[in-house]
Amino acid sequence: MPRVAVLILTWNRVNEVVPCLESFSCLEYPNYEVLLVDNGSEDETVPTVHQLFPWVTLIENKQNLGFCKGNNVGLRHVLEGNFDYVVLLNSDTKVLPNLLTELVAAMQSDPRIAIAGAKNLLMENPSYTWGKYGQVTWGPMLVKTVGRFAPDWQLQEPLKDVDWVIANGCMIGREALVKVGLFDEDFWQCNEDVDWSYRARKAGYRVVYVDRAAILHKGGSSADLGHKRVFSYGYFIGRNAFTFARKHGTLFQKIKLFVMVWVGVLGRIAFFTLDNAKNAILGQRAFIRGINDGIRGRLTPGEITVNMGGGGRNLRQGRRARLLRWLGV
Repeated sequence: MPRVAVLILTWNRVNEVVPCLESFSCLEYPNYEVLLVDNGSEDETVPTVHQLFPWVTLIENKQNLGFCKGNNVGLRHVLEGNFDYVVLLNSDTKVLPNLLTELVAAMQSDPRIAIAGAKNLLMENPSYTWGKYGQVTWGPMLVKTVGRFAPDWQLQEPLKDVDWVIANGCMIGREALVKVGLFDEDFWQCNEDVDWSYRARKAGYRVVYVDRAAILHKGGSSADLGHKRVFSYGYFIGRNAFTFARKHGTLFQKIKLFVMVWVGVLGRIAFFTLDNAKNAILGQRAFIRGINDGIRGRLTPGEITVNMGGGGRNLRQGRRARLLRWLGV
C-alpha cells in the first residue's frame, strides 16, 4: 500500500489536538505516519503529545510561522521521507475510518490528479457539512464554499473536478507537490489552498473532490474568541483576495472583484447597522413593560424569568441566510 504522511499543524490548541490524535485509532488504512507541526505553542501541546502519543513525529517551530510557512516546514519533511502522499489536517478535526482508503483510491485512479479533497462534516452536527469544495466567484468574497453549513447530500459522481479543495482533509501526491511546489508563503493563511489548486491545474493536473471521504471539522478554531490570541481572518480574507487576483486574475476579473468586494462591505455595514438597531429597540421591551407594571402596581408572572436560548450556529438555509453568506456575514 502507498505510504501516507498525515500532516497536522497546531498552535496553542492542546484541547483539540488530543481528541484529534485519539481519533486515528479508527482508521482502516494501515500504512501511514502522523506528523504534528507545532507552531510555537505556549500551552501544554508539546509535552502532552510526547507523553500521550509517542507514535507521533513531532516537529517544533520556535515561533508562529502562520499556516503556509508552518505547513511548508512539514511538507519539506515529507519530501525528505519515503512518502507517496501527504494529507493535510487541521487540529480541530477528527478523522473517520475510510478517510485514507477513499483518498488513496481516488489518487490512484488517475495519475493526473494532484490533490483530492474530503468532505468536511460539521463536528457539532454531522448531518450538516462545514464545507465540501470551493468555487471561485470573484466576489463579494472571491470564493464560495459549496455546502457551507448545509445539510449533507451525496454526489452522484465519486470524483468531481472542482475549482479548489479545502486544505483540511485533502491529499496531495508527492510528484505533484514537487512539480507545483509548496504553499505560497505570501498568503500567510486564507486562500492558499485556492492558489495551490490553480497552480496545479496550470501545471496540467486535476483537482478533485471525493464525496465518500470525510472528516469531522469544528471550524473557526484559530479565530475562536475564547482564546487569548487569534488570527485576524477579516484582514487576511480581504488582503488575500487581491493577492490571489494579482497572480491569477484577468483585468475583467480584477475589476469584478474590486466592485463586488465593495458591494459586500456596504451590504455587511447595512446589515449590522439594521440588526443592531433592531436589537437595541427589542432590548428595551422588558424595561418598558416593567415601567408599565410599576405604574399600575402589578407583577406579571411571565416577565419574572427570561429564556436565554441555546447556543450553537444558525444552520438555517433560507433565502435570507444564503444572501448573508454571499455577503460574507
